[in-house]
Amino acid sequence: MPEPEEPEEPADPASAAAAEKVTLGVILGDRAVRAAMVASLANTLGYGLIAPILPLFARSFGVGYDAAGLLISGFAFARLVFDLGTGPIVDRLRERMAASVGVAVIGVSAMFTAAAPTFSLAVIARAAGGAGSAVMFAAIYSYLLKVVPKDRVARTLSVYFGTFNIGAVAGAPLGGLLAHLFGLRAPLWIYAGLCLLSGWMFLRQTSDPPREDGAGGGASARRVAGPAWRRALRAARDLFGARAFRAALGANLAGFWVSGAAISTLVPLFAQHALRMSPFAIGGAIAALTVTEFALLYPAAAFSDRHGRKGALLAGLGLVAVLTAALPFAPSALWFGVLMAAGGIGSGIWGSGSSAMLADLVPQDAMTTAVSVYRFFGDLGFVLGPALAGLCASGLGFRWAFLVSVVPTVVAFGMVARAPDTRRLRPPGRDEGVGL
Repeated sequence: MPEPEEPEEPADPASAAAAEKVTLGVILGDRAVRAAMVASLANTLGYGLIAPILPLFARSFGVGYDAAGLLISGFAFARLVFDLGTGPIVDRLRERMAASVGVAVIGVSAMFTAAAPTFSLAVIARAAGGAGSAVMFAAIYSYLLKVVPKDRVARTLSVYFGTFNIGAVAGAPLGGLLAHLFGLRAPLWIYAGLCLLSGWMFLRQTSDPPREDGAGGGASARRVAGPAWRRALRAARDLFGARAFRAALGANLAGFWVSGAAISTLVPLFAQHALRMSPFAIGGAIAALTVTEFALLYPAAAFSDRHGRKGALLAGLGLVAVLTAALPFAPSALWFGVLMAAGGIGSGIWGSGSSAMLADLVPQDAMTTAVSVYRFFGDLGFVLGPALAGLCASGLGFRWAFLVSVVPTVVAFGMVARAPDTRRLRPPGRDEGVGL
């Protein structure tokens, strides 16, 4: 049985002092982090290109709002199916090769999506990229959580996630402009090329973290014994015994649910149908959210590293829930953009908190399994969210659809509120780590 979680105590003073000395320059000076950021930027720029046009691309085949969500949730469903198997894949290929192969698969799938003559083939082609995405994200997450020191993990992840925002800020309006000038398929072709480029860059610029030999005994030795699938099951069983791990999963599910249901599905459809916004204007609204999110990521992560994870997570979750529910009440495109920008403040504060909780809790030999489970719950939200959002928009209207999309965020708020603050748990002196 998993050990009970230890009581909260003040963070180690030496660790807190070290965290104070970490600056943005120190983080960017880490070659491992810099390489991951450069490669991810190319990939996320491509994703930013297609974010404002995917539901509109689906509608171009003559399908309804409910079917439009399938083009987004199909990709996430395939990723969901592959998530729990990515741990053994990454362990065998190692992080560098697994990430490069995964992102190449996404690029090829984008090519076939762009060339699809029917909606069914477009959904199948887009979904195929989900398998590559599962492997890519598991590999990069595992890579960063293994090589980054714990006293700077939230700030490092905030910088890494900041590349997502830069890609979205640059990509969303550019994708809308490309769709306006050259058609809705053009951003998909550019996305494919950028994915292939990012895979090549990651392969060239990174090296795999060293393996642990499990010689320390204890829980670690038990976890590394036996076949890969049995090791993964054993590690997953131990992880689920920690309330903070379950809270991190809930927060990740809520984040992907809101992103898939509200931002990726309902925002483009509502903005076009109710506010008569063009694809370029929709891209601008999404860019406004990512700009404010980017501005808050690092300050909130610095607070998290120094003072604990819960405060930033709870503030961000609450703000995102309120502002997402307010979006369908916007009376004009201007107010819609203002609410989107304000929502970015909440998601920026929320930011890297749940990933940092993961790094606090999980020992290195169980990291690939933890990342696989963590990604699975995120993708579960991204699969269910858009599908349910499309159904609610068709049957109940946009206001109810947005309200339903924030329910997981409210649930996650409660889970985080009841969990211990992993940054303030006693630093794990034993091999098995906190709560494992």
